[in-house]
Amino acid sequence: MDLIEIVCAGMCRYYKPEKEEEVGCGGIEWLKPRPQWLEHLALLSPDEADQLFGLAEDDPRLLAICQTCEFRIDGCDFRDPEVSSDECSPCGGLRALAGLLAVGHDLGDLA
Repeated sequence: MDLIEIVCAGMCRYYKPEKEEEVGCGGIEWLKPRPQWLEHLALLSPDEADQLFGLAEDDPRLLAICQTCEFRIDGCDFRDPEVSSDECSPCGGLRALAGLLAVGHDLGDLA
C-alpha cells in the first residue's frame, strides 16, 4: 500500500481518484518525505474513529500542519470560519497525522 491509498482513499472524503493533483494537502506533503510512517498509518482504523481521532480541532500540532497547507487559503472548508463545522470535515492528511498523534507517536516538528 502507498500513501495515497492509505491516507487519501482511506481517510479523505474529498479524495477523487480520477483527479490528478500536483500538490497534496498539508498532511500528505508532510508525510511524503517521511515514508517511515507508512506502516503506522496502515494500522489506523479511521472508520472507527471520530474526525480527528479524539484530538481537538485547535490542537497546536494540527494547526501547524494547516498553516503550511496550500489548500487552506482557497479550498479548505475545515479551517474556514465561514463554514459551519457540520458541513465539513478535515482532509485525509490531517486525519492521518491526528491518528498517529492520538495513538502516541511523537512526530517531532510538524511545521
